[in-house]
Amino acid sequence: MLGKGNTAEVFDYGDGKVLKLFLSGYPKEYAMLEFQNATEVFRLGLSVPKPYEMVVSKQRDGIVYEKAEGRTLAESLNEGREDKNIILRDFACLHRKWLSLHSGNVLSYKVFLRTVVKEAADESLLSGIDVLPDGDCLLHGDFHPENILVTPDASPVVIDFMNVCRGPALYDIARTYFLLSRRDSSIAELYLKEMDTEKEAIAPYLKFVPYL
Repeated sequence: MLGKGNTAEVFDYGDGKVLKLFLSGYPKEYAMLEFQNATEVFRLGLSVPKPYEMVVSKQRDGIVYEKAEGRTLAESLNEGREDKNIILRDFACLHRKWLSLHSGNVLSYKVFLRTVVKEAADESLLSGIDVLPDGDCLLHGDFHPENILVTPDASPVVIDFMNVCRGPALYDIARTYFLLSRRDSSIAELYLKEMDTEKEAIAPYLKFVPYL
């Protein structure tokens, strides 16, 4: 085992591959959705691990990925050896690259939001989703420093594709701002500055992103 998260364990699979094995009881349709998302972002030419196939092991669904080795961007921020401004500049540049792409082969963020909000039993928010704008920018949905690996040759590799969808770029920026704020409010503000975005612009999305 190489690592363990809330929904899956990651194992060395040999031959430069890893197996992301979802925990028992994890919905098969969610595992399939991640595989489809990973296939799409790889097709678009982004720096992500190649998804090879879905497998079943010990009655658990899994995805075989190309093995990506490196340290997370979060580790660099924690150690404080590098200038935070430089790290956030590179982080924002990578995020802008994602948001510059477009795809009709992933879920609308509104469909995704309705699902997660309903699962959180907060149906009072559902009507607010309908009035949000549409869009077709490629959104990661969980773009934060722990999901960015920096390889030994200093290349960034993005991981975790469960929340990938399409919609307005401001939705994804709001989600990242929220996640960074929980970590360090000063980092979150630096990020917004690098994204040339005002907090007022992401305000309509901030009440939804905590559910993701």
